[in-house]
Amino acid sequence: MGENFGSLALIVVLMILAFAASFWLRNFLTKRAVLKVVKIFYHHNALGMNGAKTPRELGLERPDLVARMMKPRDYKQTALQLLLKEDVIRVTDGKLYLIEGKLDPKYRMGSNNLASVGRL
Repeated sequence: MGENFGSLALIVVLMILAFAASFWLRNFLTKRAVLKVVKIFYHHNALGMNGAKTPRELGLERPDLVARMMKPRDYKQTALQLLLKEDVIRVTDGKLYLIEGKLDPKYRMGSNNLASVGRL
């Protein structure tokens, strides 16, 4: 009986750890995607109403079903929705632009944090 209980406890602990790891990984990948999305807006100079660009011009257009099935998950769409919800990115006439003043300072282009992520 004690042997079965030990095995069951180990399985439950491993399941809890796997569940926690999946949340941590999703959070990590979303934060990384936020950096990528912000860098895209800086690269295309979409920093105000005058510089607004369409999602296609920014390369942030939602991939079609076949492309989503064939590639690993891209968290840029999740990051874009998060930034829209936080009012860091706004939409006008179907075009997107970044409000630099609402962006967390650690994500700004001049920040050491974003500059150090040059491979994104």
